[in-house]
Formats: sequence, C-alpha cells, structure tokens
Amino acid sequence: MRISLDTNVWIFGLFGSDYFCEKVLRHLHRFQVVVPGQVRKELNQNISPEDMNRFYDFVKQPYVQLSYKKVPDVYITMFESKGLKKGDAIIGAFAEWKNIDTIVSDNRDFLRGLSAGHYFEVMSPQEFCERFDL
Repeated sequence: MRISLDTNVWIFGLFGSDYFCEKVLRHLHRFQVVVPGQVRKELNQNISPEDMNRFYDFVKQPYVQLSYKKVPDVYITMFESKGLKKGDAIIGAFAEWKNIDTIVSDNRDFLRGLSAGHYFEVMSPQEFCERFDL
C-alpha cells in the first residue's frame, strides 16, 4: 500500500506532540511511503536543521521514497479548483499523479471529503491507526 503523510503528520510525529502521528511514524515500515517534494519543502521551512536530520533518517529507510519530480500543472490546477491553497493542491495533485492510496493528514481541507472522486483516500492519523491496527 502506497501512502503519503502530510506535513503536519511529520511535524507532530517528530516532535512527539500527537500520539497518533507518533504511532504512524513508528509503523511506516509496514507501508510504501512516498514523500512529495512539497512536504520536504514545507518541513524545511518550519523545523530546525536538527529535526530535518531526524526526518531524513526516516527517508533513508528502504520503504520511504522522497520524490523530487515536479507535479504536472494539470493536476495542480484540478486541486486548486477544489478550493485548496497552493501547497495543499500540490500535495493532493502529487497523490493523484503518483497513485498514492492514502494521504494521512490532520489538515481540515483534506479531511472534509476531498478524497471523493479521486484515486486516493484521506484519513486522519487516528483513523489510519485504527484501520491498520497500529
């Protein structure tokens, strides 16, 4: 199963400020994790270099792939037309483009039902943990 974590899940998991986000990070080895460049960019802008190193420790694992490929504009436009701001639209567009099965996010814009009619499903960290018995 291919999953992607939204920026907030990485931050809350790395800082230990959310039980379910931490749990998701501890169990990444059970999934094929794909990280969009947009998430790496947002993390780099919002956390310290030391915390970025902790993020890269995850990315070095064989079950995690960091993508640097540019998302085609047609996908981004499609998600912007759904009312997502640019960064969120890029993450949604990436998931659609790369056939990601699930985005794990606490972002209310993703969680309010964006996944209907798209390839991917959106779950909160708690929903994800419960569904996969993490």
